[in-house]
Amino acid sequence: MKRLAILLLAGLLLAACGGSGRLSMKDYETHLQNDGKPVQKTVTALTNAANITSLAAFATKADAAEAAVKNAADDLDSLKPPKDVEADNAAIVTALRTIQSGLEKLKKVAASGNAAAVLAGAAALESSAQLKAAEKAITDLKQKGYTVGFLGT
Repeated sequence: MKRLAILLLAGLLLAACGGSGRLSMKDYETHLQNDGKPVQKTVTALTNAANITSLAAFATKADAAEAAVKNAADDLDSLKPPKDVEADNAAIVTALRTIQSGLEKLKKVAASGNAAAVLAGAAALESSAQLKAAEKAITDLKQKGYTVGFLGT
């Protein structure tokens, strides 16, 4: 779940408002650093075991995280990032959509009361090819000199 949290946060950090032209590197970095705050809050709540007292509580927190991920994916998908990060941006959008879908499935499983299935579903989501591609994209952003906020620490 920790890896999933990091990837969720990464995706949310990349969420930004779209515009008619490409963002500059500095503007993109500003979005990377500022737009992830709501997602960070929801993901932290979801992955903090002390905050999860039941499967119903998990489902509620997963719902909030899913909404934040969807907003980030929608924003990022509409963004015109700098040319050198277009592929990274696309990989992260794909991962965010995978996370969104995975969280929706986890909510349904949690509602059925099957804790083991929730854990198995979370593990499958964490090991997905799309999330691994997003990890590479985040690494690529850092190698290109982009400051990605708390993901860079």
